Amino acid sequence: MSSSRKDHLGASSSEPLPVIIVGNGPSGICLSYLLSGYTPYVKPDAVHPHPLLQRKLTEAPGVSILDQDLDYLSEGLEGRSQSPVALLFDALLRPDTDFGGNMKSVLTWKHQEEHAIPHVVLGRNLPGGAWHSIEGSMVTLSQGQWMGLPDLEVKDWMQKKRRGLRNSRATAGDIAHYYRDYVVKKGLGHNFVSGAVVTAVEWGTPNPNRCGAQDSSPL
Repeated sequence: MSSSRKDHLGASSSEPLPVIIVGNGPSGICLSYLLSGYTPYVKPDAVHPHPLLQRKLTEAPGVSILDQDLDYLSEGLEGRSQSPVALLFDALLRPDTDFGGNMKSVLTWKHQEEHAIPHVVLGRNLPGGAWHSIEGSMVTLSQGQWMGLPDLEVKDWMQKKRRGLRNSRATAGDIAHYYRDYVVKKGLGHNFVSGAVVTAVEWGTPNPNRCGAQDSSPL
């Protein structure tokens, strides 16, 4: 696939696409959500249980998390990830998960279309990725609420579907359905192309005479 935009792998447009996401699992969906202009802010009345992080969050009230110093905010946070930014967003989305709590996210999300970045998400399966390949009746090892994406908790989604978590766990089928439904509810569907398999990635070099030209050097 060339670096030029292709509408569902069809006709190419005249402008290159800035971002191509390979993989339409939870991470790809979340990245598409951010690139679509959804911007995180700290709720005005939120109090984070981590005292150092709470103090830092009060230093820039009303400023988007994305416009703050992420390295500074993530200092002192610990967890399972090696990425400081991932630890920060885990702490903001699920403040006391590591302590077995169920505290709600301290973030609120605003859709600011002027911040949107054109992109496409490629995946072999439907949105949700490998979750659609797992036996639907299998129960997740992690708690179902930990599978949630920004601004739509799994338990709230399941309640609307008149379903419930089983011992705080969800089935793989429920999670796969949740991810697919999330893409629809958040208006991200036009960014997703299913049935796409990426076999190679090459550097593209701009050519003033021909749009979408690439050199042949693989990454």
